[in-house]
Amino acid sequence: MRIALVVHMFPPSSLGGTEIYARNLARALSERHEVAVFYRDDGDGLVWREEWQECQGFRLLRVGRRFDAIRANHLAAFRNTFFNRDVERAFDRFLDETRPDLVHFHHVALLSYRLIAQVRQRGIPCPLTLHDYWFICPNSQLIQPDAQVCQGKMGGLNCARCMTARITKPWIKMARPAIALLIQLRNSLVRRAALEADLLITPSRFLMATYVAAGFPAHRFRWLENGIDVARIKAFVRRAADDDRLRVTYLGTLAWHKGVHILVQAAHSLSPDRFRLRLFGNLNTFPQYTAFLRQIANPSHTTFEGLLPNDMVGRILAKTDVLVVPSIWYENSPVVIQEAFAAGVPVIASRLGALSEKVHDGIDGLLVPPGDVEAWRDALERVVNDAALRQRLRAGVRPAMTIREHVSQIEQTYRQLVGRKGER
Repeated sequence: MRIALVVHMFPPSSLGGTEIYARNLARALSERHEVAVFYRDDGDGLVWREEWQECQGFRLLRVGRRFDAIRANHLAAFRNTFFNRDVERAFDRFLDETRPDLVHFHHVALLSYRLIAQVRQRGIPCPLTLHDYWFICPNSQLIQPDAQVCQGKMGGLNCARCMTARITKPWIKMARPAIALLIQLRNSLVRRAALEADLLITPSRFLMATYVAAGFPAHRFRWLENGIDVARIKAFVRRAADDDRLRVTYLGTLAWHKGVHILVQAAHSLSPDRFRLRLFGNLNTFPQYTAFLRQIANPSHTTFEGLLPNDMVGRILAKTDVLVVPSIWYENSPVVIQEAFAAGVPVIASRLGALSEKVHDGIDGLLVPPGDVEAWRDALERVVNDAALRQRLRAGVRPAMTIREHVSQIEQTYRQLVGRKGER
């Protein structure tokens, strides 16, 4: 079967959970199928790029726009997030060359919402995996700048407030009703685009329920957990600590919606003789936030390790006693939790969104109220002081779904969709 995958970004230039999953899927599918990937990477944004690349058994078409997001006006920057004619033209050329039997969409942010329609016009089956809330929320996260989860759109006015919160120009408040109309238009367009897909796949039941509550028909969805490259994680043998300190690790973006500041504050008073916290994440993605974290961190036990190459995740987890996910937004299905479980590492996570599906309180980890510094401090102290609890949580960790197990299920979906096309 000729299979095309479409994703907004791709490793190594971007190492988010969606991108890592898409790469793992492409690798596994390429063992039995002809696979091509379409993604965007602007590079320096000075010239148009459209280049084919080879990557471990599959091909990629990288497109890059001549677009400077920093200097662009606000309207152009907004439109760039969901509508790009030049990307659409490149995608047509991609489809002409690859002639796929099926196109599996993973994201169209920064590409163009109309890519799905381009595939449908050619009569090609196309499932869509929803990795976040982009099709119902312009910032993908359903969280407001004040760190509160979204309380509803209010005709787009809440969205306008959210999107313009950091714009200090005096006219912005007066412009919000007009901005709300633009956002409503955007939401309508991307919603219709999502519903053009033959099937909506979600890695968490929470995300599925959120979309259904937003008006998406329940019968269009299928729940399927993401798979990971378990062998890559297990290639590193667990190593005991050299001292009595509990080794706690954070792996992810250093961003406020990830709640890293809550974790750092909670850990501040813990004894460096019993506790060590390592923060892995790009220090330059949000430099002001990173600077703030450094200010509030306890340097006697908290270290900033920088960006971790994905092929080194297993090495770090082999030297980790507990992984932490302190997010204050509705996570969907963090790959890092599956990676931790593949390494036999329990997880402390916020009791929020799909994290309550992924972590079972008292069995393979602990669930903590999001944004509650005191509760997070109590949870950290529990695992520091209770060796029996740590042992019980570690014993309760279940095997993560492998990418091959995942592919065997998703191939069934592919065959069903391609078969339907043959019956038309």
